[in-house]
Amino acid sequence: MGDPLDPDAGAGAQPERGGWRATLVLRWAERLAACSPDLVEVSDVELKHALAELADELAEALQDPSRAAESGRIVGERLVELRATGPGSLQCTLELIRDTVVGESGVGAVGHLLELLTSIAAGYSAADRERAEVQQRTTAQLLLRADRERRASDARFREVFTSTPIGVAICDLKGRFTEVNPALADILRHREADLLEMSIHDLFHPEEAAYLNAAYAELAEGGPGQRLRERRRLLRADGEQAWTYLAVSLLRGAEGEPRHIVTMVEDISDLYLLQERIQYQALHDAMTGLANRQYFRTRLEAAQGNFPPDGMLTLYHLGLDGFELINDGLGYETGDKVIRAVAHRLEQLVENEEALVARFGGTEFAILISESPHTPAIPEFAALINEELSEPIYIGRHGIATSASIGVVRRRVAEADPANMMWAADVALRRAEIAGARQWALFDPDIAPDERTEAQLAAIMPGALELGEFQVCYRPVMALDTGALISVEAQLRWDPPDHGALGHRECLQLAERSGVTLSLRDWLLREAWGQVGLWHRSGYRTCFLVELSENQVRDPDLVALVRSVLEDGDLDPSWMHLAVPTRVVMEASEELLENLRLLRGLGTRVMLHSFAGSAPELRALRRIPVDGVRLAEELVDLVHGCVDPDDPAVRAVRQLAPLMHDSGVKICTGEVADEQQERHWVDAGCDFAVGPRYGEPVTAWDAQALLRKFGAAQPPHEHDHESEGDVV
Repeated sequence: MGDPLDPDAGAGAQPERGGWRATLVLRWAERLAACSPDLVEVSDVELKHALAELADELAEALQDPSRAAESGRIVGERLVELRATGPGSLQCTLELIRDTVVGESGVGAVGHLLELLTSIAAGYSAADRERAEVQQRTTAQLLLRADRERRASDARFREVFTSTPIGVAICDLKGRFTEVNPALADILRHREADLLEMSIHDLFHPEEAAYLNAAYAELAEGGPGQRLRERRRLLRADGEQAWTYLAVSLLRGAEGEPRHIVTMVEDISDLYLLQERIQYQALHDAMTGLANRQYFRTRLEAAQGNFPPDGMLTLYHLGLDGFELINDGLGYETGDKVIRAVAHRLEQLVENEEALVARFGGTEFAILISESPHTPAIPEFAALINEELSEPIYIGRHGIATSASIGVVRRRVAEADPANMMWAADVALRRAEIAGARQWALFDPDIAPDERTEAQLAAIMPGALELGEFQVCYRPVMALDTGALISVEAQLRWDPPDHGALGHRECLQLAERSGVTLSLRDWLLREAWGQVGLWHRSGYRTCFLVELSENQVRDPDLVALVRSVLEDGDLDPSWMHLAVPTRVVMEASEELLENLRLLRGLGTRVMLHSFAGSAPELRALRRIPVDGVRLAEELVDLVHGCVDPDDPAVRAVRQLAPLMHDSGVKICTGEVADEQQERHWVDAGCDFAVGPRYGEPVTAWDAQALLRKFGAAQPPHEHDHESEGDVV
């Protein structure tokens, strides 16, 4: 069927989207967009496409009047679906269709057009009414659901509010409580009813009130800080402070205005007390309750800010004398009681001073005093310390007294560098201990560089030993009667970086401080014994001598070590000569003397060094047989300084030789520098000598040349005891 509004349309032709329909779509889309705000959800392209389909529906209805009612309904419903339901949307649609169709066609099909417009209006109204009813039902369902969820949420909130162990309070912007939960009442030991009559400000600890009042006021004003997270103190009903963690937030109304403040209170009093206890233990000595080294240093650092810069600080570093006798003789429990008593007495001694007493550990204490006009002078106060400690401490049936060696350093507050000051006091204490028990020493800055250098060397010595930085050097030991080399003395040598070479005695002293005394001894014995074995296999038959320190000899494992060293070689043990300190034999326990006897039993030769020939030393020789003695350096220097051959010191040495020889003990002297000194010792009856006259310590390679020079080379053969060198 042709379009009655298109004179060129033939029968059965499909509607063309041109002419009046194109004009209708453009105007329709423009009018609907202007009067229907909800159309923003539909794009312009989508809208025009939908309206073009509706224009097609209108064209077909106009061609077939029987479709007018159905097409009108479809157009009306479709407009509602497109949400073209704004005010005037239906009216502008009807007017636009009327004007466009009539104006474009010029055909007076008014009856059909009126029916079509009426159907559009009816379809639109029915669809719009149905949509409104659906929206109402949906809205009602949503409101019902929201109400149920709100009630459920309120119930959950109420359950959490009342059962949580964290205190919760809701207050108005002035801080007055509007609601509190049971946990808050329990934490602060108030009744809930009493809290509701109070404000949050009534709970602030006086020392916290100013800060918290300002923080809550800022929250109430809706300032940039919308919440507060702080560890703060509150007051309980009984006035006791409660350490709490506060989480405070601002609640706003529907329009964003500040309405309420929520405060959540977690009781951390137990945690705080535990942390305080842990911190106290970390800064105090567990046995005495005194400050420990760390806390003492912290207080020393704080002194620079707390005291006038021109004020004076004095640090006393104490080391109790001979305390091992108390532990060994009376037991460690008694020793602990004495330590606690000493701590108490030191605190009493400075109770009228601006002072701090600390225990650095073991038997070491420290006292820091900020001097005042009535503070005793250093000598007087050092004497007071030992006077206080000398009073017997009665533990059970025993009255125990002790004394202290004291190192002292005194500085202006402005110059009191904590690390340097503590180091200086320690240096002074070591000097006091060397001087003997109950002595005190003031730090001497003139020797400080040497002390620091020695400490640095002792600190790096273990690593140097591990890295192989030590050498064994050898010097000849000569027979004074024949001028023959009978032995070599093995000595330590160390060339640390940025420091001059260190000899045997210096290495032993540093080893005592660094803790490698025994390791160094073990390495020296194995190295020297191995070298002597090489020389023997090359035809240079000589024994070697090693001078040991007191601690190296007192080691209970010395015999086991020597046995192990001997087993590593194939030489007779008599080629090994060990020199032990005379003082060790004089003070030796029966166990140590037995070890020395065992050394001789292994076949090694044992001699004494640092022998001065005193009556106690001569008596000590009866406790253990030795093969020889080396005279003490002090005695040798005394004799070398005597011009008169009849000097008492010289006569004493001459009288010593027959006594020693009668006992089968030979004598060695040291540091012989020239021929005159050599003749003197020959006249005195000495048997052997070492010193610059015969050669300085040299490396193993150079020592082999000495062996050749002094006639130690012999054809390799199986030696026996008759061919072995004499002991030195």
